[in-house]
Amino acid sequence: MIGPIWSGLASLIVRTPGETFMIGAPRPLSRDFLRCLACVVGLALIVAWASLQLRIHTRGDVVHNLTAILYGQPLLYGDGIDPTLPFYNRILFPGLHAALAHLLPVLSGGQWYIVLRIASFEAAFAIFALVCYRSLKVPFQDFARAAALLAVATIATFGFGWEDPSDAIDMATLSLGVLCALEERFVLCLALGVFFASNRESAAYVGIVWYFLSPQPPGRGPWRVAVEGFVICAASYATALGLRFAISETGRSNWIGLSHNLDALIQEIREFTPINTLPILLALVVTLSANLTLRNRLARRFVLLAAVFVIPGLLFGHLRELRVFLPCLVMLCFAVAAGKPGQSSSPSSPIRHT
Repeated sequence: MIGPIWSGLASLIVRTPGETFMIGAPRPLSRDFLRCLACVVGLALIVAWASLQLRIHTRGDVVHNLTAILYGQPLLYGDGIDPTLPFYNRILFPGLHAALAHLLPVLSGGQWYIVLRIASFEAAFAIFALVCYRSLKVPFQDFARAAALLAVATIATFGFGWEDPSDAIDMATLSLGVLCALEERFVLCLALGVFFASNRESAAYVGIVWYFLSPQPPGRGPWRVAVEGFVICAASYATALGLRFAISETGRSNWIGLSHNLDALIQEIREFTPINTLPILLALVVTLSANLTLRNRLARRFVLLAAVFVIPGLLFGHLRELRVFLPCLVMLCFAVAAGKPGQSSSPSSPIRHT
C-alpha cells in the first residue's frame, strides 16, 4: 500500500520530462520559494510548540497511550483508564514512534514523541502549501494569509487537556485528498483513504472531498463521481473498523454523541462566558468568514465541505473538544486561499453541481 501512495505522491510533486515545474508554484531557491518555506517552517513550529507546551502536564499519559493503542490496552487519562474508546485504529503515529524508539535509541521515547509531533505539523503545513500553489495557484500573500489563519485555528483546538497525535497527520490527509480530487487521481485518493485510516477514521472524509471537488469532464457524470466517493469512504472506514477489531476487544464501536452535544450546547448558552467552547468556535468562524469571498465557486465548494463535516463532528465527536471540527477549519482555510475572485475553479475542468 505504501509503494503506490509514494509513487503517486511523487508524480504530483516531481517534474516529468517536458513538464513545467508545478504551474503557479515558486521555483526552488527563488525568493518566493524561500518565503514560502520560511512561512511553512515557522508557522508549523509555532503550532507544534503550542500543542506541546500547553499540555505538557499530560505528556506522560499521551506517551503511555501510544503503546496502549498498539497492544489494545486501556487508555490512561489522569486518574482514570478507559478501554472502550474507539481509538484503536489510530496506530500510524504510535507505530512510527515505536519503530524510531527501537531502531534509534539515541533519543528517549518522550524525545521521539516531540520530534514526531514537530515533523507532523511541518508536513501538514507543507502539504497545505503544495495544494495552494499547485492546485489553487495562489500568490504568496494569499497563501500566507490562509496558512496563518490555519495556524490560529489549529491552536484554538488545543483546549482539551491531552494531545491527540493524529490531528496533524489528519490535516495532511485532508490536504492530500484535496490535491487528489482537484487533479482527478482516484486510485491515489482511494489509497490515501485506506492507508490513513490507520491514523484516524476521519480519513474517510477524503471520499466526501472527492465528491465535492473532483472535476466532471465530458463522459463522467455525477453518479459516477458519487459512486467513486462512496467507494473511498467505505474502503477507508472498513479499514479503520478492521484495525479496531484486530487490536481491541472493547474499543470497537463509535461513540454517538449527538444527544450529549445538544445538552452541552444548551448548557454553553445558559452559562455563557467568553472563554467557553461556543464563543471560541464562533470567533473562529467569524474570523475565517471575514477573510472569505464567495464569488469564486471553488471557494464555495470548500465552504460547503466545511458545513458537511460539521455533521459527523456533532454525531461522533465531543462539542467541547474543538479538535473534532479541525477538518471544517482546514476546508475554510482552503476557501480563504481559493477565494480570490479571478482564480480558476480547477486546474483542468469545471467543478460540477454549480
